[in-house]
This record gives sequence, structure tokens and C-alpha cells, in this order.
Amino acid sequence: MPRDPYRNFRFEVEVDGFTHAGFQKVSGMKHSVNVIEYREGGENEVMRKMPGQSSFEPVTLERGVSDNSDFLDWINTIFNIDNAAGAQGDVEGWRKDVTVYLKNKAGDRVKKYTLLECWPSEKTTADMDASGNDVMIETLVLQNEGVKEEDLT
Repeated sequence: MPRDPYRNFRFEVEVDGFTHAGFQKVSGMKHSVNVIEYREGGENEVMRKMPGQSSFEPVTLERGVSDNSDFLDWINTIFNIDNAAGAQGDVEGWRKDVTVYLKNKAGDRVKKYTLLECWPSEKTTADMDASGNDVMIETLVLQNEGVKEEDLT
């Protein structure tokens, strides 16, 4: 019996094992592998291909602005890393794994996407408009070094 596909609006985001509510969008989970083309000696009809280096696109998180300062603290760590690192050249805790759970209709976690070694490279706060009534949105762009996907069913 065929199963209905999962909906893209049922998800939750965890950073360092803590669930963070209020995300309305996660985008950019893209993994690609460069293609290396080469010719084998004596084989002129076909161009051979093999996998090269993997790359992972930045992932964008969007959520409503609230009084939760956890991401602001993380961002400030990155933006001030040169000052904080000093002679050591590194600051602990600036890379974090981010997990996105996809949920089914019943609210059970069915898929897990783990973004490895993330750090925020950009934060944008939506424009303020006195004549509007929309939720204030902040966008966080995360650089990452890999995405692991697993089924939880």
C-alpha cells in the first residue's frame, strides 16, 4: 500500500541538543559532488567520469524574532572571534551540529538531517514597517561541512 509523502511544514530544529521553536523555514540543504572527467589511453570514444570533492551549500534558517538570545550569542562569538581568540587563534564552541527533524501527520519524528560543524556567517533582520502587521523575521545563514540524512521509521 503506497504511503503519502511527508509534508514540508512539520519540522523542528535542534542546536546542541536543544529544540528551538519558531522556525518557519529551513532551506538550502544541498550536497553536490564535483565531476572529474578524463580520457583513458587508447579509449577515444568515451569520456570517463569519476567523483571528485564534495561541497555543501549554506543552509538558511528563518524564524520570528523573540527574546531568545541563543543565536545572537552564537553569532556574536563568530563576529568577535578574532578579538576573543587572541594569540590562541581559536575559540571553543563556535562550531555546532544542527539537527532538523521531519515529522509525520501524528507529530512523530520520521527523518533526521544533521548539519555538521555549522557556524553562522550571516544574520539578517527583516525591515521594520509601522504600517505592517507581519511577524518580524530573522534569517540566519549557516556554513556547514556535511549533511547526514537518516530515516527514523
